[in-house]
Amino acid sequence: MSSPLQNRLVGTLILVALAVIIIPDVLDGEKKGPVEPMETIPLKPAVEEQLQKPETLSDTTVAEPVTVEEASSNVEKTADEAAPVNEDNEVQVPPREPTEFAADGKAWVIQLGAFSQEDSVKRLISQLQAKGFAAYSQKASGGSLIRVLVGPDTSKSELEKQLTPLKELTGLEGKVITYRP
Repeated sequence: MSSPLQNRLVGTLILVALAVIIIPDVLDGEKKGPVEPMETIPLKPAVEEQLQKPETLSDTTVAEPVTVEEASSNVEKTADEAAPVNEDNEVQVPPREPTEFAADGKAWVIQLGAFSQEDSVKRLISQLQAKGFAAYSQKASGGSLIRVLVGPDTSKSELEKQLTPLKELTGLEGKVITYRP
């Protein structure tokens, strides 16, 4: 058996351990943890708006006619009724003048139009190629239209020289755009 001295020592050690654990907690006072800001949803504001009653129109009110403005003439043509290339027309691709230029990685093409019928596109491309133009077709991003393009070329000015002969040949207003392979 254990002696009374051992019992007293064990009891004293237990009391000291409890005092070391509990006393600092009691003497610290009220502990404050991190407080997170809380937002509350505001109540429905008291709005004193009244519904506006519609005004009744009198019999003397007369409507004014609306005028519709015509679309501007520089709208891109997308009709399939573009004039066919006149085979008798002697318009050819303008000769390219050899000039030195900095190749910066940019290329340009002429977009002649966008058509919905593939047959008219193929016919127009073959007629343009017969006249010496580097024409090809490309599906538009929407998928329903086919674009007719001429080029590509790294010289924008050379393509701009081809706009006038292309207009004489096809009657379509082309525009120079950036080439995206």
